[in-house]
Amino acid sequence: YGCKLGNDCELGDGCRLGNGCILGDGCILGDGCELGYGCILGDGCILGDGCELGYGCILGYGCILGDGCELGYGCILGNDCELGDGCRLGYGCKLGNGCKVKHTLCIHASRHTITYWGCDAIQIGCKQYTIFEWLSHYEKIGRSENYSEKEIAEYWMYIDLIKRIHESGVLI
Repeated sequence: YGCKLGNDCELGDGCRLGNGCILGDGCILGDGCELGYGCILGDGCILGDGCELGYGCILGYGCILGDGCELGYGCILGNDCELGDGCRLGYGCKLGNGCKVKHTLCIHASRHTITYWGCDAIQIGCKQYTIFEWLSHYEKIGRSENYSEKEIAEYWMYIDLIKRIHESGVLI
């Protein structure tokens, strides 16, 4: 109800759009895609088969999502982002322009989920910073979130692990 589709949009079989979705010109959604209410896709976005976007997601122009991608509610992707097949982004995730995510690494830790997408950023819960920023400020951030010293040490190990993976180029 109340959706707006731009010129030359293509919707695959079984697509479902929530109320108030807006698709820019030339958007292509594969079979079985589901968009929550209020999603906005910029011009030229392409979603593979079976993609699921939570309510209120915003994709800049030219974004490409592989088959089976899942975006939690309120995700924001900048222009020209690319997500590989099966990528999952948690609610409220924000990716800048041109971010290329081929793989997703999720660690379900004691208090928050830690997510790494192959670019120089880590999201812990709702907070996203560069790897360097996490390494520089993890104790301050942990204390502001009322983490115990044991939990702060736990999260430092995950941040350091992701730093090593990032430096190796394995998931890039």
